[in-house]
Amino acid sequence: MSTNPQIAARFSDLFDTLDTDGDKAVTWADYQRLVYRYLSGYSLEASAPRAQAIQTAYVSLWKKLVRANDDERLDRDRFVSAMHAAAEDRSRSNAAEAVAEAVFDLLDADGDGRISETEFLVYAGVLGAQEADARKRFAHVDTDGDGDISREEFVLSARQYLFGDDIDSPGGFVFGVV
Repeated sequence: MSTNPQIAARFSDLFDTLDTDGDKAVTWADYQRLVYRYLSGYSLEASAPRAQAIQTAYVSLWKKLVRANDDERLDRDRFVSAMHAAAEDRSRSNAAEAVAEAVFDLLDADGDGRISETEFLVYAGVLGAQEADARKRFAHVDTDGDGDISREEFVLSARQYLFGDDIDSPGGFVFGVV
């Protein structure tokens, strides 16, 4: 398991983002609140395919996080450790990357296989991000500068968040970090 301090700090920030009830633990209820935020922000019914994809991706990630723990309440240290394990999973179906794939599909509202800046700004608003910051993040994720974010660019930004040295990686948006 990686002991990179930047990654540990990043996962600690993610813990703070997810612990919306302030109980010093991340539980499935915290992830449910994030999923609900996505669904309400996009006015999606729970039965909509994009809503189900987000729900399924987060359920899968949550199961991966708690698999190594005896408890379904993860304090900061156990959460950071579990995120390391989930992010570094090299199996065919990496739960953390599955979240990136599902979030991409959520953002790609018109289904054209690309995220426009307008679509990205809607997502940023759902997360409560400032528009100027969101525009900078969009430009950083749009690595080829074509004005759209491809699936590959989006998933790569998530990978950079999970594994990179840049503590302010824009890929944190993938996981709800503003």
